[in-house]
Parts: sequence; C-alpha cells; structure tokens
Amino acid sequence: MEIDYVLKQKKLLPNIISSEILIEKQNLRLRQSQTDNIFSITEYENKREQFNQNFKNSFVLDLPEVGKFTLNKNSKAIWLRVNSYFVVTKESYNDVINAFDEVASVTDQTGGWNALTLEGKFSISMLEKLLTLDLDLFAKEKAVRASINKINCIILCNKQSEIYTIYCPSSFLESMKTRLIDLVNLVA
Repeated sequence: MEIDYVLKQKKLLPNIISSEILIEKQNLRLRQSQTDNIFSITEYENKREQFNQNFKNSFVLDLPEVGKFTLNKNSKAIWLRVNSYFVVTKESYNDVINAFDEVASVTDQTGGWNALTLEGKFSISMLEKLLTLDLDLFAKEKAVRASINKINCIILCNKQSEIYTIYCPSSFLESMKTRLIDLVNLVA
C-alpha cells in the first residue's frame, strides 16, 4: 500500500464548466449547469452561536429554515437536516475550511452533484409526474429531498410553478437527463 495514500486529497471537479441547454420546447426548457463549489457543512454539537456567525460572515447569508434555502449572487444554502446544510458557492475550499475550523465538519462535494433546471409553464406538469408532493405547498425558496427515477435528489423551487432546480448526484446524471428529456418530449 502506498504511504500516506489515505491522506491525499483529490478534488472532484465539475464535468461542466458552464450552463448548457439540454432541450427547449415552446413552454419548457431543461438546462444543466455546475460552475460553483459545493460543500456539505454540519455543525458540531454546542457550537450554534459561533457556527451562525461564521456562516453569516462566510456566505453573507442567514441559515435557512427547515425545508428552505437562502441565496444571494454568490452563494445558495439549503437546509438538509438538523444542523446540516448543502452550500453551493463561489467561495474556495480553503476559505470554507478555515471559516468553519472547530465549529463544523466540511465535506467538499464539488463535482459530486450537478444542477438541472426546469423552466417554463409546463415545469409544474413535469414535477407532478416525477414527485409525490403537494406542489401547491412547494413555494418559492422551499427545498425538499426526494427520489426521482429512484435517484435521491435535492429539489428547489426558485419560482413557483415555473422554475425548479434539481441537484442530482453526478453518478446518476446521464440516467436523470434521459428521464427528464423523455418527459419534456411527453409534456411539452
């Protein structure tokens, strides 16, 4: 076994460096993109006050409430579970690691997830066929973890009934794209 093999950090890089339209119909567009860094950040026990301050200083965002996300032009923070957040940001790995030293564990997930965005008035029709959620209650700035085509995803409502973002694990991206493109052709 190679010496220090386990300690070597290999960063997963996104396989897409800009936005790409996968399919576009009159009332529906499916776009794929991933240009920012992605981190899973979990607060250590009894560190809430310092964690909140570090989070606000690093991302210029408040912590999202249960089932919601917050965003600005540089970062998007998504509530995952108690004391755990998924952050999509332009901040560097070193800046995030340094900001949360001794208050949270940080896992770099850049390259491990891809964003697929559904836009248009038929996007709600697509989600109705993919999810078992009350989409009337799935309003702007809400987030949910759900299974699409047996793939665990994070779905965000950017604009109710019109714009949704699906974060899909990169390992299932091709399967997810095929399913969504087939559904676009069926719905639009």
